[in-house]
Amino acid sequence: MLLHRPARLALLLGLALVAAATWVADGGAKPQPPVIEPPPATPGVGLGARFVQEAAAYQSYMRAASAIAPNFTDARDVGRSLRTGATYEPAQLRRGAVAYAAIAALGDAAFVADVRRAGDTPQARYAIVARIYANPASAMAFADGAGAAGLAKAALATTGMELYNAGDAVAGAAYSIQHQPWSLAPVADPEARAAAVKGLSATPRQAASDDVAAMARRVLGDTSGAPPLQPAPPIYSALVVRAVALAALAAIGQAGDDVSANLSWLTDDYFMDHCVSETKLSLFECLAVAKPNYEDVFCLGQHAMKDTGACVVRAAGAAVPLVITTAPPPRIPPAHIGAHHVVHRRA
Repeated sequence: MLLHRPARLALLLGLALVAAATWVADGGAKPQPPVIEPPPATPGVGLGARFVQEAAAYQSYMRAASAIAPNFTDARDVGRSLRTGATYEPAQLRRGAVAYAAIAALGDAAFVADVRRAGDTPQARYAIVARIYANPASAMAFADGAGAAGLAKAALATTGMELYNAGDAVAGAAYSIQHQPWSLAPVADPEARAAAVKGLSATPRQAASDDVAAMARRVLGDTSGAPPLQPAPPIYSALVVRAVALAALAAIGQAGDDVSANLSWLTDDYFMDHCVSETKLSLFECLAVAKPNYEDVFCLGQHAMKDTGACVVRAAGAAVPLVITTAPPPRIPPAHIGAHHVVHRRA
């Protein structure tokens, strides 16, 4: 149908008005600025729950065993202390020692800040992870890496020496308590005692919830209640270096629960595995031949405590005191010197 001219003009005018209204509504049809996405934030400092729990279990054992005093009053007291000293599973103690040292390394603010600065993008974080997987010692290159390693070493050496010294005192008590009649009596049911110690040695330790919570706060920088540490000097053992590497990953949020299973290799340590396993074997053998109660005291002090503490100290790259026992030389009577006989030879 044909429209008359006035009608066509009216239609065109209406379309123009609609277009104008749309143009105004769109801001004059100006191109919109692109939406700029903010760069993804660096994940917060964090360590997987498994690491935190095993660090707390390590601290719990070392604290309880180091508190064993040598002033035993009866055989039951010795039995309770023996169970306390034996209650750790060697592999868990080693994993807990590494995690405990890593948390101590996170106490170095300069180290944490430099790792986070270097890992401020996903690509940079991936590069840090790749370097650590290739060589854990690369974590030592961050600012104050030696300071972080010093804190990790000090944390282990301090707890290890506390246990070593307590064990030395207990082992010494095995001699001093022999004037008490109960110490000379035979151990009651030695087979059950040995079986109980072996069972405790194969059972993972569960830390109290308060200890786990306190350890989790230390990861985030709250060190209230934690023992003060001064960084220990080199050398830094392979175990300490891996602990620093774990701390570096935690500093950029790459050691959480989602990847903790892939990081178990950082908690391996051949020396500590071998040392603590040998210590447990020595404890079992000692208890197998112990007869009177004072011999159980010696087994507890020497093998469950002192030797275990020495394993931790040496695994950290520190040294236990060198004990030199001196004794007067034995009196050897002079050899009998017989008369000289002159033998004449014929030419």
